[in-house]
Amino acid sequence: MLQTIHDKAKGWVAYAIVGLITIPFALFGIEQYIGGGGKLAAAVVNGEEISVEQVQNTLREMKQQFGGQLPPGMDDTALKTAALDSVINQVLIQQKIRDGGYRASDRNVADAIAAIEVFQKDGKFDQQTYDNFLKMQRRDPVSFEAQVRADLTEQQLRDAAVATAFIPKTEMERYESLRNQQRELEVFTLKMTDFQTQAQVGDQQIADYYAQNKAAFMTEEKVQIAYLELKRDDLAAKLTLDDAALQRWFEDNAERYAKPEERTVSHILVSVDDPAKDAEAKQRIDALYADIQAGKRTFEDVAKTDSDDKNTADNGGSLGAIVLADWGPEFTKAVTALAAGQMSEPVKTEAGYEIIRVIEIKPAVAQEFVTVKAAVEKDYRTEQADKAFVDAADKMQTLAYENDGDLASIATALNLSVQQSDWATQSQGQGIVADEKVRNAAFAEEVLKSGKNSEALELADGHVVVLRVINHEAAAQKPLESVQADIRSQLLAQASRQLTAQKGEAVLTKLSATQTWSVLTDEGIGDESGVEKLGLVTRTDSKLSSEIAQKAFAMNAPVEGKSSWAGIVLGTGDYVVINLKAVKTGDATAADATSNRLYGQSLGMRELSAMLESLRESAEIETHPENL
Repeated sequence: MLQTIHDKAKGWVAYAIVGLITIPFALFGIEQYIGGGGKLAAAVVNGEEISVEQVQNTLREMKQQFGGQLPPGMDDTALKTAALDSVINQVLIQQKIRDGGYRASDRNVADAIAAIEVFQKDGKFDQQTYDNFLKMQRRDPVSFEAQVRADLTEQQLRDAAVATAFIPKTEMERYESLRNQQRELEVFTLKMTDFQTQAQVGDQQIADYYAQNKAAFMTEEKVQIAYLELKRDDLAAKLTLDDAALQRWFEDNAERYAKPEERTVSHILVSVDDPAKDAEAKQRIDALYADIQAGKRTFEDVAKTDSDDKNTADNGGSLGAIVLADWGPEFTKAVTALAAGQMSEPVKTEAGYEIIRVIEIKPAVAQEFVTVKAAVEKDYRTEQADKAFVDAADKMQTLAYENDGDLASIATALNLSVQQSDWATQSQGQGIVADEKVRNAAFAEEVLKSGKNSEALELADGHVVVLRVINHEAAAQKPLESVQADIRSQLLAQASRQLTAQKGEAVLTKLSATQTWSVLTDEGIGDESGVEKLGLVTRTDSKLSSEIAQKAFAMNAPVEGKSSWAGIVLGTGDYVVINLKAVKTGDATAADATSNRLYGQSLGMRELSAMLESLRESAEIETHPENL
């Protein structure tokens, strides 16, 4: 039905339909309009949704760790899969934490914060430094401490899994002995290049190979696109501003630029770690409040000895000068109700039960327009550009739908320029077609085969593109003449490799029987002077390539009076004959405390991986990678 509407609805009818569709989404941005509205789930784990945003945040962090470039062998799809798996594992761990009742104590949290170097002064925790840092980061202590608690709690679970790993001393010593083992080796290499002149490939072989592997000799389907690009930053740059408009904006938003009210506050906290102990915590805070009211104890004394906020205890419970906008709603409500010099009754807040005292109130201070003009201009420009971008993106989508395969009229309406890309395949491109979303849209059947405009694609926040295909080349069979040289080289390499391996195996058989390198002379491939006598080597010896080392240390030890012989074809095509003359047992006494710790850590990570694998196997996991 929607396809019929798209094909037949034109003029005011189409505008009416599109208008009804787009109006509800105008305030939510083009991405949600395209995606059908609402937040998309990247996965559902035991009934708990993982949002696309969570995975994208992890994806950005991973890309930052790689310095913006993907590791060799990893494409964008593989990285998205890794990010999704990482978030799924995190959710499984959090669910396990809740089910197992893990929770870091207040003392754990206080000690962890006090140990953070950035909060210390002269090697000791400093409350003012801590407060200033959180203010600078726009974090309130309650949320920051909650995050620390969450991190410590997760570490409890990880430590519990890691702690189950252990290795007996005898096993560790056996491993150490094998790791330190030495082997006396001699090697001789048959070079593949020496056999290339013997390899022959005829025209018929090339033709047969081409006929049998035609799928390997196809050109890639490719396209060129025309596109319109709408960028919020471009709209912002084009805005013309005058002082009168900025002045009006400033007057309408004066509170935004005022220096906020500050209140110097102290508190006494009785936290509620377990909801079942709420009544006990309330009874405790009431008793402390009664002592203060009766004059038995001072506020500062109670804060120092009985408050669960150990970070403020030494300062009599002082939180310093705070801005209420940075704090939780319940705490803010309680502080706002107090005048300077007043102390509250016990109140329930986000942190538990608190007695709060306001020492000083510094009212908000209005700023002059000239002082904040630069910030006003930036904010005004941003807001106007946001509005213009939403309107233009909505209009772009509507016109792209209305005008089928025409971009010129859209460009005129939005004052944009039609641009053209280079050729691109489904898997790669340069410029705008380097973006996977653009390539996927270009190769979508409706765009590629029907010649219609794509939907408005949001490539990034504030960046929308509409495209159409203007040139298309289907995949085609490459003629034999164009690939003949490549096939010949490939077949010659295969033949040379095969000849080298055959000769190597024949030589190896005779060496095993005769136990002497004189076979090399008999076979006409060299003499004993070409043998590398490596002597005793270890597994990690720089004299050995990893391929040869792996083969050499997998060989059976030689029997008395004889050597062990083996051969290996290297990735280069060379064939290496290995003569194992002797095996020297490795030192097993190196298994000291450091080694023990390293082994334990290694095994512990295996236990943690096993726990995660078990959680995944028993969980109900539904993934939606197509939403990423």
